[in-house]
Amino acid sequence: MVEAGQVTFAMQTFERIHPVEFQRRFLSHSTRHSGREFMQFRPLQIIKGAISTAQGSATVRLGNTTVVCGIKAEVCEPDVKRPTSGYLTTNVELSPMCSARFRPGAPSDEAQVASEHIHRLSAHFLDVTQLCIEEGRAVWSLSADIVCLKHDGNVLDAAVIALGAALEDLRLAGAEFDSATGMVTAGGEGTHVIMKKRLFPATFTLVGDSYVVADADDAEEQLAAASLLVVLDEDGKLANIWKRGA
Repeated sequence: MVEAGQVTFAMQTFERIHPVEFQRRFLSHSTRHSGREFMQFRPLQIIKGAISTAQGSATVRLGNTTVVCGIKAEVCEPDVKRPTSGYLTTNVELSPMCSARFRPGAPSDEAQVASEHIHRLSAHFLDVTQLCIEEGRAVWSLSADIVCLKHDGNVLDAAVIALGAALEDLRLAGAEFDSATGMVTAGGEGTHVIMKKRLFPATFTLVGDSYVVADADDAEEQLAAASLLVVLDEDGKLANIWKRGA
């Protein structure tokens, strides 16, 4: 008689030795190794205000993938070509803490690509002209650091959701510019920024040569031949589409 523990051990060993065949056997029976259907997404949890020292923050859990976004606001001078526009910069960090696939040191290619793509999407979230304090003299500069705490696939979707939630949580203190001294004073409880649109990302991954799944986990991503990110806004309009791979 085979014990349940022996069966579990045998499956884990089979997955490590033959990961492609392990996944293929599930997919060929119209299911996934996690038990999800092909187009089934994992549970999503959003917690705003997760970082007390940030002006805006959010933690997002997409299945076992966990991402936290914190936004810091500083006063700076605007670009001379855009005297009424503030700044919103984004950075995605994928460290060895979130997965053994990443190494200490310079950001990985995956992190750099994610940072660049999220920066392009950020224009859909926020009109940076509302960050102006005094035209040509002072604006708010927002730095959004998006850190992956646990990587179990589809980090980009989680990062986009986390940035949007952190911007919704963001409060900027009332700021006044003193033309005599050239100084800015800020204080008070602060007010929320006005969001342009909410974005809803969904990534679909081609596993092997024949199977397309939604919200791939880490094991499925390791076997991905290509993926497609589709981003819709709250009106159901296409905001962005991005294909990676063959």
